[in-house]
Amino acid sequence: MHKDDQMTPKERAFALFAKKPVDRMPIKIFSPYIGMNFGVSYDEAFNDARSRAHWLIEGYRRFGQDGLSVNYRLDGIPVAFGAASTYDPTGIPIVKNPVIKDLTDISELDLTKLRFENDRNAQIAFDAVQIIQEELQDEVFTGVGFMGPFTTAANLAGTTKILKAMRKDPENLHRLLDFAAEATIEVGRKFVENQIGIGLAEPTASLLSPGQFREFVIPYYKKVMDQWKEWGSRGAGFHICGDTTKLLETFPEMGIRSVSIDSAVDIGFAKETVGDKMSIMGNVSPIEILEGTPDSIQAAVIDCFRKCWDNPCGFTIAPGCDIPVQAPLENIDAYMKAARMCAKYPVQPSNWE
Repeated sequence: MHKDDQMTPKERAFALFAKKPVDRMPIKIFSPYIGMNFGVSYDEAFNDARSRAHWLIEGYRRFGQDGLSVNYRLDGIPVAFGAASTYDPTGIPIVKNPVIKDLTDISELDLTKLRFENDRNAQIAFDAVQIIQEELQDEVFTGVGFMGPFTTAANLAGTTKILKAMRKDPENLHRLLDFAAEATIEVGRKFVENQIGIGLAEPTASLLSPGQFREFVIPYYKKVMDQWKEWGSRGAGFHICGDTTKLLETFPEMGIRSVSIDSAVDIGFAKETVGDKMSIMGNVSPIEILEGTPDSIQAAVIDCFRKCWDNPCGFTIAPGCDIPVQAPLENIDAYMKAARMCAKYPVQPSNWE
């Protein structure tokens, strides 16, 4: 437990569920490559289960955030099918050669490669969760993050190809998306069956219109969720990068209880648009955490609370997306300090005014 807290994240979560008082409301950090913030290379931070777990543990011990997430890898499914991959200086994986040259090629892909016993990336992620839970004595919820079906399809075939296919070849695109949903279901099986929480992200889907989102994203998200719920899942967190202002109206149609939104969205507008239907998580600018000062970071945190603290279905402070790996640890400290001040229970304007 962090020195500035009176409860562990799990104690806090269980107390909130029982509608009992807590020391503060939950605070989230998105930092899958946190070891790079501590100064190590991508490979040292992320290469195997023990290193991935070690740096997430180090981050938790320093910051005390509510919840940890082991990243399965944005490129995990394409790599399982034989794609070559690299990563940029920020640690973001890049698929070098889409495994699908034509949308009709999906018949050549073998889903058995995503079975847990065949998928090295899934094994690393699963083992990292076990290491974290054991070393931290299960005091914090630890989950795993996957890409959703639309982004997976883009990683398999290339973003440009699937965006064009929405107009020129929707029939085969739907077949690819259905396959991507099946792939997502399979790669999540081991985690769902072991009651490990899952978060899904759809960064590529922020490029779509509301009509396109309804046609090409929502049905396949629902397909994944329906199967996972049959296996015992209680749902999955959902994050979507970029400016999704125009898509907000569609999110309640997904059947989700909460959404994590990027800093490109006005969180006050999000509250007005969907706040009576779902909890909102967000959305301090990751660039502010990267480049800001303690005062400017505090101002950004306060701005989010001021706009959304009274969201009818709940609010959780979080960065709008992953914290950049170049962000100084002191700036993440400043974010947590400001968030603790604002999130003190009960949350009210006097916390920051």
